[in-house]
Amino acid sequence: MLILVLIAVFLLTMMLGVPIAFCLGLGGLAFILLSGVVPIAVLPTLMFSGMDSFPLLAIPFFVIAGDVMQRCGILPKLITFANSLVGHLRGGLAYVVIVTSMMFAGVTGVALAECAAIGSMLAPSMVRQGYPGGFTAAVVAGAAVMGPIIPPSVAMLVFAYVYGGGISVGKLFLMGIIPGVLIGVAMMAFVAIQARRHNFPVSGARFSVRRVLQALRGAALGLIVPVIILGGILGGAFTPTEAGAVATLYGVLVGMFVLGTLSISDLAKSLMVGAKTSAVIYLLLGTSNVVSWILVRNQVPKLLAEWSLEFTNSPQLFMLVAIAVLFLLGLALEAVPIMVMLIPILAPAAAAYKIDPHHLGLIIVMTVQTALISPPVALSLYIVASIVKAPMKDANRAIWPFMAVVIGLTVMMALWPAIPLWIPRRFGF
Repeated sequence: MLILVLIAVFLLTMMLGVPIAFCLGLGGLAFILLSGVVPIAVLPTLMFSGMDSFPLLAIPFFVIAGDVMQRCGILPKLITFANSLVGHLRGGLAYVVIVTSMMFAGVTGVALAECAAIGSMLAPSMVRQGYPGGFTAAVVAGAAVMGPIIPPSVAMLVFAYVYGGGISVGKLFLMGIIPGVLIGVAMMAFVAIQARRHNFPVSGARFSVRRVLQALRGAALGLIVPVIILGGILGGAFTPTEAGAVATLYGVLVGMFVLGTLSISDLAKSLMVGAKTSAVIYLLLGTSNVVSWILVRNQVPKLLAEWSLEFTNSPQLFMLVAIAVLFLLGLALEAVPIMVMLIPILAPAAAAYKIDPHHLGLIIVMTVQTALISPPVALSLYIVASIVKAPMKDANRAIWPFMAVVIGLTVMMALWPAIPLWIPRRFGF
């Protein structure tokens, strides 16, 4: 019965506009106070234990690494390389956005950071060349979804931590490669259709292998980052946390001593970005650990797992229901809160269906990214729409085909796990 009080307090505070981390904390506090059995002193202990983890240090490192590489000028080099590959096509700038997002996803694992960085550099140019503002916002925001799917991924690190033991971050990272690339290819196919239908502009430049190779030399500084991260993790040279530290050090060395474009003040700003972003995630993990402890103590995940098995014995149907629930929550909540709330509930049920936890993690990470582009919240969409001063109603209308791409491919990965598992199996997972 007290579980209903926890849920009621959470929903009420959420409707009042209280930040999700505090909604979770207040719900847990209400349960503890009313139970009369659990001492209130357990609350700070549970919160601290939810944040006290060495693997979680990878989160600020990856965030800082991405921000450092943006500030030191690697992103413009990736844009130049993408432009040399696809800029000559009709609707070339839209293709450039998608290809750049695909490459920059290998540098930073945060969708909002990728969206803001690429949007500020390319979105105004798209509007000046005649692309509709709503379509421009949809392309940039939709392509940024690849950020947390293509490794490295902060969302996958959060999943690995919240899920608990038995998760290989290396395998989880590898599983994101094929789905992430397929999302980019599918979005480019949609852009091709729209470019013909609406007669999008064509640049006067011709495709040149020499130009591609010249651009590749500059872009190599950024493209080598995912190779260092994945190679180091899979080769056993360092842990995911150490990989984040290495990526950050690489960005600082390249920015300060190779390119000479990163100043001490820029580095300080990147450290602040990492601190602020990580603080939000850590607070969510701390308060969600309180709720998770309460749910496990009252055997709620076990009861839900048993109920789901009575409902259906099909793991495919379970995955489809999970996708639907995650998507609906994404209409009102952000990605990380959805993950920290639902992973403790979905994980035992998935285990009952003998679903590979890495496969579950990929599907959860892919689905919750729609929260960034699904109206009415659509934080990524709002960021780009505000950059190009496009009405949100136009951006909301234009985003649905990109949303359909993400959801469609998520369903495909859920029903045919052999597709995302192909690369991990090549590496012996």
